[in-house]
Amino acid sequence: MHRFGLRSLQFVLDFALLEAAFFLLFWWRFETGLFENPVIFTPDEILVPSLLVTAFWHLHFSVFGMYRMDPLQSRAEVLARCVQASAYGCLLIFILTFEPGNPLPATRIILLTYGVGIMLGTAATRLLILTVLQELRVRGIGRLRTLLIGSGEQLKSALRFLEAQKNIGARVEGVIGGTPPKLSGIPALGGYSHLREELAKQRYELVYIAVAEDDERLLRRLILLLSDYPVRQFIPANQYQILLGSVKPLSKPGQPMIEIRSELLTPIERALKRVFDVGLSLFILTVTLPLWCLASLLILMTSGGPVFYSQERVGRNARRFHIYKFRTMIPNAEASTGPVLAKPGDPRITPVGRFLRATRIDELPQLINVLLGHMSLVGPRPERPEFVSEFERRTPLYVRRLNVKPGLTGWAQVQLRYDATRVAPDLKLQMDMYYIENMSLPLDLKILFMTLFVVLRGEG
Repeated sequence: MHRFGLRSLQFVLDFALLEAAFFLLFWWRFETGLFENPVIFTPDEILVPSLLVTAFWHLHFSVFGMYRMDPLQSRAEVLARCVQASAYGCLLIFILTFEPGNPLPATRIILLTYGVGIMLGTAATRLLILTVLQELRVRGIGRLRTLLIGSGEQLKSALRFLEAQKNIGARVEGVIGGTPPKLSGIPALGGYSHLREELAKQRYELVYIAVAEDDERLLRRLILLLSDYPVRQFIPANQYQILLGSVKPLSKPGQPMIEIRSELLTPIERALKRVFDVGLSLFILTVTLPLWCLASLLILMTSGGPVFYSQERVGRNARRFHIYKFRTMIPNAEASTGPVLAKPGDPRITPVGRFLRATRIDELPQLINVLLGHMSLVGPRPERPEFVSEFERRTPLYVRRLNVKPGLTGWAQVQLRYDATRVAPDLKLQMDMYYIENMSLPLDLKILFMTLFVVLRGEG
């Protein structure tokens, strides 16, 4: 079943579950006579409140990525996500309905029961769907048209793995690069040069890469080529570690595999991320206006020249834009050196600039970039075009970093030092790739929370 169809089905099932839970809650509380102050409500009177509460849960589940329905998803991962999302949702409802004078009335106990019911219901429906789909695949129904890329022992190992793991549902229809065993009946479609021709036919739903572990250059080239096509890519988990990064594998007995995802966020999640970016940016902009005035005054008093500094950076899909910051270096700092990265003790940085950098006040004007849509609050930091070209030559997989909007802060910024790009670019890229492969709105909130402590500790 197509993933869009799964999302639609899950959305409808959640709607029915949430509405039923709401009406049962009111019936239990007000009409059974088991609690004080029984009140009789007609269905018409609670219809609108029920729809509002259901809308809250749908929005909350979207934030937690619960509509990224994937037939190959791990049931353990789905269960963990359901428990986490339901627990946070109930906690939020508890906070919003808290009564200081009456901290634990009977209705709070009912609300707790309601939350547990939501948790069990959402988990049960998702696990049921995944189980049914898996059983269908095992029986040969709904299997994924698969192209296998590789040669030698790796190719034979991949064929054995995909044949043994029928729950993956891979129906191998051809091999690029090597020659499959004659008894398999799978056609050989030519060398790696024929890959574009095969992908252009758009007949495949899944591509599994099984090249030699020491052929890193070929592996990188294949992944970059596949990124231009709407097909799901899987590779053995250990080979991704060779490429760079650390992500959650799709664990299967004998050969853990991971997906190089092209769809990092669902359309709903992208919309929510944008709304969150705009709303929080406007709030921060309003609250920090005194800091803008103070920073501008200090820059003018100590070094004169312009208050703001604009620099070209590379954003999503390699589009260039100008980033805005408070000026922290002397005017025309790169006039004699050209584009170079800042380093510890850099003489070009003014005394006020060191303070602005340490506290990250110099980054505040980038809120304008967020509002203009050039950046997000959270994402990989945008790099200058000159450095992007260098990083691409050193690490071809770097282009995946350009699949998302750059951010004002990011996973690398809260895990590494400010000058990590200069002293450990590969380590920084690992952090960026971890964020890209695991990005979600809850992770964004975690990074923003961690950023606050980085700033308070003066580790900017």
